[in-house]
Amino acid sequence: MEKKILLSSCETDYNSDLHSWIDIERQIKNLADAGFTHTQWMQNWEGEYLYSKSEMFQTRDVLKDYGIHAHSIHASEGGKRTVHTPDGKLRYRNRYRLTDIRKDYTSTNEYLRLAGVDLLKNRIDLCTYINASVMVLHMQLPYMMLEEQPEEKKRYYEQVFKSFDEVKEYAKAAGVRIALENMICTPQKYQDEQFDMLFDRYDSDFLGFAWDSGHSSLMCREDAYHFLKKYYKRMYATHLQDNESIPDDKLYMEDTDEADANVLRYDRHWVPNVDGTLGQGILDWDLIASYVAKAPLELPADFEVMISGKDGSREDEFRQLVECHRQAELFYEKVLSYK
Repeated sequence: MEKKILLSSCETDYNSDLHSWIDIERQIKNLADAGFTHTQWMQNWEGEYLYSKSEMFQTRDVLKDYGIHAHSIHASEGGKRTVHTPDGKLRYRNRYRLTDIRKDYTSTNEYLRLAGVDLLKNRIDLCTYINASVMVLHMQLPYMMLEEQPEEKKRYYEQVFKSFDEVKEYAKAAGVRIALENMICTPQKYQDEQFDMLFDRYDSDFLGFAWDSGHSSLMCREDAYHFLKKYYKRMYATHLQDNESIPDDKLYMEDTDEADANVLRYDRHWVPNVDGTLGQGILDWDLIASYVAKAPLELPADFEVMISGKDGSREDEFRQLVECHRQAELFYEKVLSYK
């Protein structure tokens, strides 16, 4: 009897967004050795790094050598929002526009906006080199600025529309769809408005949705599956992870900087507890599988986890990765059972 092939996917930077190609290749080798068939290319998911053509060839060849198919990538919106202050405190800069970004597709400075468009096109090019059909993208809304300065809201979205109008045909010609991700720290109502507006303006051949399960459990306070249920028909990518959510008193602290830092700390990126044996996590993976099965995404759904070995142990890191692979295969089987 022919053995059924089970597909599974885990992102390339499961241990960290490492810069060295030696470390990147080690993690890809680990994915292959653990049994994963697919991945989401995550390196340089934030910041303003531009891949050269030779690096795109290298990315393609390293993946090919280890037999891993990167069917999606994570692009960068430009800049870095997670920083440490001089006194060592963690800060997540998301409520207002950042002034230190040089490539920003939402910028009101046309030079910087166009540089941000170039950054998006660079990642679309990377997709074509590695045969990825989906590009996950952040649009971290400066929601306090939009709330306090209504005139800025119109300008903000005008710039977004300009950039997406310029990128649309480039992406379509490359056979790449952009999937906007639901974010942490930004309240649900602002994200609802954002997705509704953009999905109404752009067709599904160009723009869709990437669901981060952990982000949803943190920000969708009444229903952790709100975005999944609402946008699954345009869901082209996933970041499947689990956490313990966050208590209201920590989410709504008076010190808003500290509140956002807390949200970041609670974004655990635990391995999905698909079969209930891991002893952690709060999400219903049967429910999630039923919606993934109805979505137009290419299976397998991508896991996005954080794995590091105890006391830096490479052996423990790999042991956890093998368990992650087991859970990913179980999730794939659940999805197939709902088809």
